[in-house]
Amino acid sequence: MKIALIGFGGMGKTLHRIAQERGHEISIIIDPKDPSATHKTLVEADLKTVDTVIDFSSAEAILDNIKTCHDSGTNLVVGTTGWYDKVPTIKDSLQDNGIGFLWSSNFSIGVNLYFAIVEKAAKLINSFDEYDVWGHEIHHYNKADSPSGTAKTLEKILLDNIGRKTAVVEDRLNRRREDNEIHFSSVRGGLVNFGHTIGFDSPADTITISHSARNRDGYALGAIKAAEWLQGKKGYFEMKDFLNFNS
Repeated sequence: MKIALIGFGGMGKTLHRIAQERGHEISIIIDPKDPSATHKTLVEADLKTVDTVIDFSSAEAILDNIKTCHDSGTNLVVGTTGWYDKVPTIKDSLQDNGIGFLWSSNFSIGVNLYFAIVEKAAKLINSFDEYDVWGHEIHHYNKADSPSGTAKTLEKILLDNIGRKTAVVEDRLNRRREDNEIHFSSVRGGLVNFGHTIGFDSPADTITISHSARNRDGYALGAIKAAEWLQGKKGYFEMKDFLNFNS
């Protein structure tokens, strides 16, 4: 598979290494600052020479990048976060489109297993109202958005499956938290930090479910595997479609 990478920061370089280890060719690298990039902008590149574009760049560029890939007929895998409000519109426009498009807030297979575990736990906790719910995440100091896309996904899982919780508070609280709210906190620090914890707390005990990553490799491997799976497919997909263990 021939791949174009958009964004050549820490994640882009990890994607480059993992793709080559799996026998793929990175023939185009798009980055406005990195001197090793082949092009500064996506429109400069001939995307008809690649099978798939993998985008881990910026939320501001995502709509233009989708249009450019659509115009060239090139599949697109997106791990860029911070554009969640546009997902429903993009989903509708790409559902029966001429390219394959796959987006995820997190491509790590371990994190997606974590999503499934948290969903099952939330469904169980829903029947026991003595348990309160909270969430916490930590990411490296270069993380561009807060809370992360992974945190947003966890928030949605909890709200969808625990009926007594109807809202999430992500900001600092200078008041008592309401019973219907979930407080989800975010911390940014360190060079390579990726961690999430969901807590279920009762007067008698506490249950915590955590995931932490050692490095970026799991995220990159999941994105490359998703791009491999997307070959020959058309329309809008998410990570759960590739993994097929969503229950």
